[in-house]
Amino acid sequence: MLFLTALFIALLIAFCLDKPLKKCPAAFYISAAVLTVASVVITQFDINISSRFVRDNVLGIFSRGALGTAFWAVVMWAGALPNGFAPIKKLMPIRGELSITAAILTFSHIITYGVQYITNLIKGRTGSDFVVTSIVCLAMVLIMTPLTVMSFKKIRKKMNAKTWKKIQRFAYIFYAFIYVHILVLFVPKAQKGREGYFLSILVYSAVFIGYAVMRIRKYYIANKKPEKKLLPNTVCACAFALPVALLGALAHNSGETASKPSVVTEEKAATFTFAPETTSAAEKAVTTAKDGKKTTETTEKTDKDTKTTTTSAETTKKTDENKKTEEEKQEEKHEEQEHNDEPAQEQHEEAPAAEPQPAYKYRNGEYEAEAEGYAGKVHVKLSIENDVITCISAWADEDDPEYFGDAMNTVIPQIGAKVSADGIDACSGATYSSNGIIEAARKALEQAAN
Repeated sequence: MLFLTALFIALLIAFCLDKPLKKCPAAFYISAAVLTVASVVITQFDINISSRFVRDNVLGIFSRGALGTAFWAVVMWAGALPNGFAPIKKLMPIRGELSITAAILTFSHIITYGVQYITNLIKGRTGSDFVVTSIVCLAMVLIMTPLTVMSFKKIRKKMNAKTWKKIQRFAYIFYAFIYVHILVLFVPKAQKGREGYFLSILVYSAVFIGYAVMRIRKYYIANKKPEKKLLPNTVCACAFALPVALLGALAHNSGETASKPSVVTEEKAATFTFAPETTSAAEKAVTTAKDGKKTTETTEKTDKDTKTTTTSAETTKKTDENKKTEEEKQEEKHEEQEHNDEPAQEQHEEAPAAEPQPAYKYRNGEYEAEAEGYAGKVHVKLSIENDVITCISAWADEDDPEYFGDAMNTVIPQIGAKVSADGIDACSGATYSSNGIIEAARKALEQAAN
């Protein structure tokens, strides 16, 4: 799971590089900014990364906000751990530096998906989940930005300590919004059986609910100062376990959807149909046959005209030469007999040739293939009739529906028009889904090739 990897990296930096972070925080801020910019550039300019591992686990740890959230988790728990606890001595002195680093890394996710949200808004995609997510994200940015600015030492020193502390309490709302944002996005996908999302919800719930429980416990013990801590510890354990269990039950898909994701998705596959038209190869073959027929007819007509002219000339010649000898007349009759035999032979030769049958590039039938998409397999099924694609269906196991929909609407009409997967323009912003559709269509056409 991506978040666990990111959490391991954040903890490693916090505990092993705490002194360099405290001594020279600018180096960490610049490094985080460079990684953020690189992630945004690669994502927004559709730079193709062939390795799915690199795409998901290296680029994804920034663009999906996993690393930024992991740093926020370390910052959160640094303030929730009991006083005197050993990790407190490591984390509290660098908590401000960790929060600034977390904010810089989070901007990678904000910019990447902020562009997508704006695009969806322009295209009219304003479902309930979209509205909730947009409001939550906007609130998060409005809270995170000023809190991050005030975390710099120079600005913090210029502010009143009590005022600064009161403003920083808005961080609790920010942490809650992070968790709500995750649930809004992940719970529907977990219910549909999408691989990995159920486990993600459990892990995020453990981190955020556990933080809330520990933070309340710390506040209670600091103010009430109970002699025995068994009761608050028991209450905290129940307060942690019950919500996590309820959310796990809510997110868990009771059916067997996850076992056969491609079959379920195939039932909901988008299908594109194309009007059957004569292909250029067939048109060329038919045109050639027609031209050949016209040429034959023209030749036959010319030969007939020549024949008529010759016969007329011979008749005139016979009238003018009435005084020829009997021997000459017999010779002329012999020549005329030979001449009259020629049309039969010419008629036989001039018989119109049979029209050639067009040679088709593809066999008729249905063909199906798959290729690698953004987050899983992409499937394409197409029907061919006389070198014409009459129908194309496409579906994905894991790709985001909105990205995949944009890719289909851009790529499939081109494939249908060209009857080929070569020279197809990918959809900007959905390059990997587009390439998956193109490659799957190419494999299907290779199966159909004669």
